[in-house]
Amino acid sequence: MIGIISIPGMMTGAILGGADVEQAARLQMVIMFMISASSALSCIAATFFTLYECVDSEHRIRGDRIYTRPHGLHRLGGETVRAVFSTVWSMVDSVRRAWIVAVKRMLREKEMVVGSNINGGSGPGIYSPSERSRLLP
Repeated sequence: MIGIISIPGMMTGAILGGADVEQAARLQMVIMFMISASSALSCIAATFFTLYECVDSEHRIRGDRIYTRPHGLHRLGGETVRAVFSTVWSMVDSVRRAWIVAVKRMLREKEMVVGSNINGGSGPGIYSPSERSRLLP
């Protein structure tokens, strides 16, 4: 994710923005080190807080301090989670269907414009649809 999203985008943006290539590469390295450092610090902090909670002053693991209660989603029950996901899925499906209808309408309008004669007469004219456009729905 580091190489795909943030690093080439920042370097390319800096170069296209008029920065020197050497400065853009320096910026890329600084951002990569900052991302790596924040990941390392968060892992160290999570490990420290876990050890602080689960290990006593005699360096023994305390099983009674470990939280064993199921996660909140498991406590809600399968039906509630399924209802939420089905609602979200129906909304996504509605947007997908509307998008398909809009794209089909746009393609039909484009075919009408492309198929009309430039001089206003009948017939295909210079802007006739290609043989591939007939295969489109």
